[in-house]
Amino acid sequence: MTGRAARVWVKAVSCAAVLTHCAEHQVADPALASAGTITAPGIRARIAAVADDSMRGRATPSPGLDRMGAYAAQTFKAAGLAPGPLTGFIQLWTAFGGTARNAVAVLDGSDADLRGEYVLFVAHMDHIGTASSGLGCSAVGTDSICNGADDNGSGVAAVLELARAYAGLRARPRRSMLFLLVSGEEEGLLGSRYFVAHPAVPLGAIIAAINFDMIGRNARDSILVVGMDRSSLGALATEVSLAHAELGMRPVSVPWPLGGSDHLPFDSCGVPTIFFFAGLHPDYHRPSDSVEKIDADKEARVVRLAFYIGLEIANRVPRPVRIAPGSPAAP
Repeated sequence: MTGRAARVWVKAVSCAAVLTHCAEHQVADPALASAGTITAPGIRARIAAVADDSMRGRATPSPGLDRMGAYAAQTFKAAGLAPGPLTGFIQLWTAFGGTARNAVAVLDGSDADLRGEYVLFVAHMDHIGTASSGLGCSAVGTDSICNGADDNGSGVAAVLELARAYAGLRARPRRSMLFLLVSGEEEGLLGSRYFVAHPAVPLGAIIAAINFDMIGRNARDSILVVGMDRSSLGALATEVSLAHAELGMRPVSVPWPLGGSDHLPFDSCGVPTIFFFAGLHPDYHRPSDSVEKIDADKEARVVRLAFYIGLEIANRVPRPVRIAPGSPAAP
């Protein structure tokens, strides 16, 4: 080998080593690896389970909702999460002469000074049942079950997949993560209001809340985010979306107070909140809101974006702060 050839060989080997190191660094990134486990097939499988006919549309209260709660609790346990300190995995409450339920789980934080604070991820797991439930579901032909794949199987899938992905991190977030699936949303946010009155952790320890409701349809490259103008979470959501342009997902600020969903009880208590919402569609509250119509690739990217946002909230020392509407700090 000539001296020139040897120099070329050494240079090539050095370049290859640098590229290998970079590739190993990317693969070794714990956040990247965990976020990568949130996939379109996984999202679709979750929604299919939630919106299965056996759940009978998950009315509040109903045996189908009971099955939904058991599925959520089983998923939390399988991920290695702890039950809500003051509630257990299932929080029972009375509704319309029956027993309703919320599902609650915690991933304890790693920082001794911050683990007593919580980042909350919430979605409602109930829907409007069947044509005989009296909640507005009307049969279409022989189909009398309103399965609610988008409303809100998509939100349930987001919370369950986030719980699993965060639990899979080699280095846990500094703050604790609180995962909440509520019922009674369709009747007026009853489950989230009950939780606020009977929280699993001290309400003042919840430093941020991210709500998911109907995030599986419509525009492929954007997601509506309500509340970006009310706290520093709006600027953070924009920052994170720009840092993860590979997701192809743009948060679009929507003026408050659009959306009567489960972020509202937490916002009313002063908790900084944002609400992910992909918009309405003709299948809303109809039997045709089925899993086949879910854009699982879009939702997986929305949930990965939420994963990175939640991780930033959990690991940054400053807590999110509320912003007065119309102030220069609002987006």
